[in-house]
Amino acid sequence: MSFDFNGVAFDRSALIVMHYQTDVFTILFGEQPSPLLDRCNNLIRRWRVTGRPVLFPNFFLGENYEHASQSNRLIASIVPTGYFRNSLPVKGLAVEPHDVFYACPRASVFHGTTLDADLRSRGIGTLVMAGISTTGVVLSSVTWASDAGYDVRLVRDCCYDPDQAAHDALFHTGFGGRVQVV
Repeated sequence: MSFDFNGVAFDRSALIVMHYQTDVFTILFGEQPSPLLDRCNNLIRRWRVTGRPVLFPNFFLGENYEHASQSNRLIASIVPTGYFRNSLPVKGLAVEPHDVFYACPRASVFHGTTLDADLRSRGIGTLVMAGISTTGVVLSSVTWASDAGYDVRLVRDCCYDPDQAAHDALFHTGFGGRVQVV
């Protein structure tokens, strides 16, 4: 697999790997190994050569669901499952001690976090993004990032959604012209 970062201004960029966490992989893949993790680790290793930050925002509703909103249908359906009371990265993910983690209370990694402020304080204008699921965190986050003026590059081979038709449709439309798919 080859990732083409053609045109990425590395001095003003960050890699954001969204929802690559234990609960997501357990729900979607069970105990089965997923080639998605290998592809993402390959991306992370290639990115590290740039010396630019790697950020890992993960979905977290609080140990006692204190961040859960009962008026949000998706979140209300999650609470009875016992999932997302931690935001641990999936085992085997290529994390390093200096990587930055965010606990996100909603699908968008920007909602309720300091991610935007942290990126802007570092002068970052280009986001190279990957995540699970395409119809959830990816759609919510790239829409927000695009609206906020970021140049968004989305790594298709490191995104996944259990609804393959919706996943393909979003990538086919280039997320409505908001992202450059790499």
